Amino acid sequence: MPKSSARSTYPLPELRQELRLHEGPRDDGHRTWIIYDPLRHRYFQISRQAFEILTLWRSSPVSEFAVEARQVLGWPVDVQNVEEIAKFILANNLAVDPPGGDAKVYSLQVQRARHGGLSLKLLHNYLFFKIPLVHPARVLAAMMPFAAPLFTRTTAIIIAILGICGLYLSSRQWESFVSTFVDYLNLEGAILFACVLVFVKTLHELGHAFVATRAGVRVTSMGIAVMLMTPMLYTDVSDAWRLRDRRSKLAIDAAGIAVELALAALALFLWAFLADGPLRSTAFMIATTSLFMGLAINLNPLMKFDGYHMLADSWGISNLQQRSNALAIWRLRELLFGLGHEPPGTFLPQKQTLLILYAVAAWLYRMVLFLGIALVVYHAFFKVLGIILFAVEILWFILLPAVREIRAWWDMRNDIAGQRRSLITGAVTIVCLTGLFVPWSSTISAQGMAIASYQFRFYAPRPARVETVEIKDGQSVAAGAVAFTLSSPDLEREAAQAQKRITSSEVRLDRIAGDEADRANRLVLEGELARDRSNLDGLQRELDRLVVKVPTAGLIKELDLDLRPGEWINDAKPLARLVGQGAPQVVTYIAEQDVHRLVPGALATFIPDDPLQPMLDGRVIEIAPAGARALEYVQLASVFGGSIPSDREPNGEVRPRSGCHLVRIALYGQPLKQAQRGIIRLVAERESIATAISRRILQVLIRESGT
Repeated sequence: MPKSSARSTYPLPELRQELRLHEGPRDDGHRTWIIYDPLRHRYFQISRQAFEILTLWRSSPVSEFAVEARQVLGWPVDVQNVEEIAKFILANNLAVDPPGGDAKVYSLQVQRARHGGLSLKLLHNYLFFKIPLVHPARVLAAMMPFAAPLFTRTTAIIIAILGICGLYLSSRQWESFVSTFVDYLNLEGAILFACVLVFVKTLHELGHAFVATRAGVRVTSMGIAVMLMTPMLYTDVSDAWRLRDRRSKLAIDAAGIAVELALAALALFLWAFLADGPLRSTAFMIATTSLFMGLAINLNPLMKFDGYHMLADSWGISNLQQRSNALAIWRLRELLFGLGHEPPGTFLPQKQTLLILYAVAAWLYRMVLFLGIALVVYHAFFKVLGIILFAVEILWFILLPAVREIRAWWDMRNDIAGQRRSLITGAVTIVCLTGLFVPWSSTISAQGMAIASYQFRFYAPRPARVETVEIKDGQSVAAGAVAFTLSSPDLEREAAQAQKRITSSEVRLDRIAGDEADRANRLVLEGELARDRSNLDGLQRELDRLVVKVPTAGLIKELDLDLRPGEWINDAKPLARLVGQGAPQVVTYIAEQDVHRLVPGALATFIPDDPLQPMLDGRVIEIAPAGARALEYVQLASVFGGSIPSDREPNGEVRPRSGCHLVRIALYGQPLKQAQRGIIRLVAERESIATAISRRILQVLIRESGT
């Protein structure tokens, strides 16, 4: 109470003399007024009550002024009402004395903005800035008599008729229309598109400018706005606040889109009659650019393009985005804490709901958009700088607004603490944080393939001819048993020739004592003999390999039933598969962000996809230290119906899209009759959701930074 009493004795700030008050548009049926600041070209909309108080404003003590205003106006004006208006005046530099608005204060603010805020500008303004090029007010006024016929009803009807005819005629040549689009998906098409886009957007902005001039609004500047390093034209028609007629404002908002639709209508009509060539291609580009680019982008009400201003003026709500955000934040605070505060602004219940829904939709859209902008920024620069700018954008657009709201909650902590709703919100928050930071997860689940502990595929050691097949499909065989007998006439012929050379060399060596020439060539003959014997040993080993034997005891599976004596086979065709009789194994691939939680010997449970098969327990026996470049067990790959996201390479390999490690698990139980796919659950080190997310983010940062 003493502080309030002390404040009430302070004199009110004096308003600057150059400020102007104008009656504004009705806001949801209520009269409003506009404070116009000509020095800064800014305007502020105020309510009728604030206007009535400002008409009596003078630099006197707050309590004294409140009593005087209450007597003159005839409605209860209290000290709080006056203090709120005084704060508004000081916060927006509308007062003569500091912290308000004399010239010296403004110059200091400009200097601080230019020098002290340079780092913030470098970090943020590289995404958006404006370059005014012309101040066209006089030129537009001089050209209005020539442009006036374009605003008549007759012109609109003619363009509409031409557009309908163009749509009809184009639909009759739809295949040709679509093929034109495909033909220009090249560099030539890109250059033509860029030129047409500049032409269309120039006329778009001129549409805004001429309609604004026709309505008596001064167009202060036209130029280029650069957003995300993409230049686009803009027209400053902010003086439209002077208009009280909502239809005139909507006409200015929709003028650009109307121009683009008119261009599209004329271009479609001309395209239907023009012969193939540059003119027809240009007409096609104008039509498609005006229709799709104009409607898809400019009609979006969630960004501050034409659609946003059209929606705001059709609802009769200035500063739609700020006021809907304030209303949505108020609703959020009421839902979370039940503070019982009055909503910002007076709106009908239906309008209030629409504004809240609009704000939520804009939040979601902007979050997705800013994440996309951050990714574009990341990819547009080299990696280290890209990561820094990515972080700046996430901080600036997403995290900073959240921090501001949390700070506002902290400032209202006394009000929040006394509400029953706050206890419920606090309890839910604690439960969520517990679920986020407590390491609940102690298992890792992945798709796995249960196979025999030992598997072997029979192949011919070289292209050969089948002599005998000693095994049958499903037969149990012992280690060392003969499976196939093959032959190779070429190999046998080479062995026979080698044997002949050996015999010849041995005979010549035996005659060395009687032949003087042979005695001179003894060393040469011995070398040839040794070489031929080595060659024969190698050929004999190859011939021995043609007798294909069973490496270990097991069961024959997938025997090629087409094998017949006398048939020629190559060394790439599998002849049969041997399944070992030991305990089965499970092979699986674990994501690289989870493999650190596994250790050899960890317990595991395999759940087959076939519900008739029993679950099997086991333990980890092998964890691959390096990630798999290609999937050996392709049954687990997504391209073959598995769960591991993967792609098939031209060479036939199946590569995972993200890092994963091969893990083997030995199961307890009887040998499997056939391979089975299922889910393997592995006991792992406990880890919280927050730890997993932070580790994943760190891995991405390390990988993308190239370190």
